[in-house]
Order: sequence, then structure tokens, then C-alpha cells
Amino acid sequence: MFYLLKRVKTPHAVFVTRTRCFCYKPESSKGARSIRRKSTGETKAERNRHNAYNRRRYLIYNNFDIGDMWVTLTRREDSLPEDPNEAHRELTKCLAAVQRKLKKKNIPFVWFAKTEAGERTRVHHHLFIKNNFDVVSVIYDVWKKYGKVKDFSEIYNFKNGKLVKYFLDGGDHKGLTFEKYSHSRNLKEPEVEKRIYPARSFREIPRLPKAEEGERYIIQNLYNFCPGLDGIVYQEYELIKIKEGESYDFKENDRLMQKDKKGDNS
Repeated sequence: MFYLLKRVKTPHAVFVTRTRCFCYKPESSKGARSIRRKSTGETKAERNRHNAYNRRRYLIYNNFDIGDMWVTLTRREDSLPEDPNEAHRELTKCLAAVQRKLKKKNIPFVWFAKTEAGERTRVHHHLFIKNNFDVVSVIYDVWKKYGKVKDFSEIYNFKNGKLVKYFLDGGDHKGLTFEKYSHSRNLKEPEVEKRIYPARSFREIPRLPKAEEGERYIIQNLYNFCPGLDGIVYQEYELIKIKEGESYDFKENDRLMQKDKKGDNS
């Protein structure tokens, strides 16, 4: 028996997924997709949602950094459509207008956007924007037709993942009933590496790779998922490289390493 190791490499972290108890077919062996005859099961649907969540996370980590912009756009009462889908379409039209104006100035426009709404939350939009100060005035000028730029600030910390989690999970907005994403076409896909290993080397607490002198790796957000109805077991975690003297909260990593030592001694 084997397991599949998948590494997604971004400038901020390496995202690792280990999948055990599976039948792996290389990309080249895939044939034409057959007609769907049954509805997607709940286990598979949940995994599809989780994979979509991860793909968004990988794209954000691979394309944005400290010094880029975090933007929140709100809507005026007279420009608030009843359907949140229409609000999201208006947002993409607005961003397309920003794109056209910046293209005339030969300025690239890199963005990732999300529209949120809920029973107690008025529809609004969050954006990551690749830093370029010429973009700021253009967005202000185009968005004034719909509402206000509530927040326009530089990103000061990307490595701890809190801002990305806030963006993807809805932050402090409770009871969201609508969430929709879109992004510019010029986002760069992260590097992905896949390898197959014997199942006996699958570890509940993964070993840290060797780092260069003056650096160390830590594990963040480690999850060991139990098998679903299809029998798949998989593990996810992030590898963060910390340089000597760089401030970081090591509590989670130290707890995992202590647990690993206890397991080795037993």
C-alpha cells in the first residue's frame, strides 16, 4: 500500500497533503470523462469544497505579499441590489473598468475578490490587490458610483495566515448566506510536486525537513483527517521557514514536536 505526497510551494509556506488508501492515476492516463449518472455524495461534495478552499488559499499565498493592499468596499443604500449575485457581477464590471484604465498606463492589475452577504450583514466586498499606488486613485474613482472604500491598507503580516483565513472564512461576520469569489487572470499558479511513498512511512506527526544554517522550519495548522465513506485518509499541514531572530509564535510547533518525541520513545 502507498500514499501520495503533494507539496504546493509558495513564497510564504509549503502546503503539504498526504493521502493514504487511494488509487492514483497519473494525469496522462486520464481518458474522456463519462456522463454523470449519480449525484455527488456528501463526502465527495465536502472534499470538493475543501479542495476549492485550498486552491484559493494557494493562489493568494503565491501572488500577494507584505506591502500589498487589503481593501474593503461597501455599498450605498441606493446602489444595493436585492440579489447578491448581481452585486458580485457589478464588482467584476467595476474591476474590469479599473483594468482598462490601468492598461492604458501600462500598469498591471492583480487582484483577488470576494463578495459577502448575510441576513444581518449587508453585501460588501473584500479584495487583495497587488501593490501599486496608481491603482488606489483609479479604484476610488470607479467605485464612487456604487459606494465607499471603507478600508484601504497595506498588508503588514502574511506569514501567520490570519488575514487569509479572515478573507476565506468570513472573519467576524456571523451567519453569512452568500460568498462568491473571482480573481484576475494574471495570477501565477504555485509550483506543485507529487510523489508516491510506502504507506508504512505515513506519520501522524511529520518530520521537519533540514533547513539552512540560521533558519528553521515549523509546522502550522496540522490536521489528520479520519477516513470518509470512500475510505480515504489524508493529512494536511503547512511548513513555514523562519529566519534566525524573526519573531513568531512557536507554541503549536513546540507542542507537536513534544508529542512526536513521546511517540518515538513509546
